Amino acid sequence: MDQEKRALIVKEIEHWQRSKLLPDQYCDFLLNLYRDPEASGTVVQQERKRKIVESNPLHWLLLIGSIGLFCYVGLHFSLFPPLLQIGVFLAVVLAAHGVSAYFRNRKPLLSYALFGVGAGALLAGGAFLLGGEGGVGATGDWTAPAFYTACCAIIWIAFGVALRVPWIHLCGWIVLMFVYSAAVNRIVMPEGWVALELSWIPLAGVFGWIGWLLSRRAKQSGAVFLILACLLWFVPETYAYAFTEQPLAVTQSLMLGKLAALGATAFFLRKLWTEWVV
Repeated sequence: MDQEKRALIVKEIEHWQRSKLLPDQYCDFLLNLYRDPEASGTVVQQERKRKIVESNPLHWLLLIGSIGLFCYVGLHFSLFPPLLQIGVFLAVVLAAHGVSAYFRNRKPLLSYALFGVGAGALLAGGAFLLGGEGGVGATGDWTAPAFYTACCAIIWIAFGVALRVPWIHLCGWIVLMFVYSAAVNRIVMPEGWVALELSWIPLAGVFGWIGWLLSRRAKQSGAVFLILACLLWFVPETYAYAFTEQPLAVTQSLMLGKLAALGATAFFLRKLWTEWVV
């Protein structure tokens, strides 16, 4: 195809994209097909420059005002009354998660970034409110921060399932695993290998079983539970290395043995779990 026809098609596709006649991902796909590979970088740069030069002054005012407001709130947040702190905290969390859900299919990267902002604000803001003067966390009680972290994890799990984003679903369960491990460390305090294995291995079996049940109806969720079962399989040795006085050689031997067992199981059952996950 000659350059004139290619340029005409590219210009028409860009018009479709600006006019929202087609979704952005379709337009990007078509542009990648018809753009000249040698000139695509230059075209993209020129398009970015054009958007900046022709941008509306109101957009600049909103951008600068938003940055200024964000900096002001961040610098003076600790001076706000408690009710105002809670209100700002909830507004940021709800806005970030809501906009993330809105852009889920339109701009996935922006959606994930906004979710990260909302998740970080949810966790850090709650920790700040609990640990401040008069907060529950300031007394040294670990149950309130653990309960709050578990609630955050449940929100992330629900968000990941609702929007069908497996990595958010997985992150929520991993955070719950940490909360459970903290509870085991504070309440059970296992030292021997029997107690260590019984604290996590049955849970790994339950997660694997749930994943197998979900494998046909919800393949993504089934894959998440399979990954969690594999992670829980190695938690006793990790916990023993970090929090107990078990000999390092024994811990390493058990971990290598479990790794070999998991690898052998994955090999012999590859026809089953590839249908499950892939």
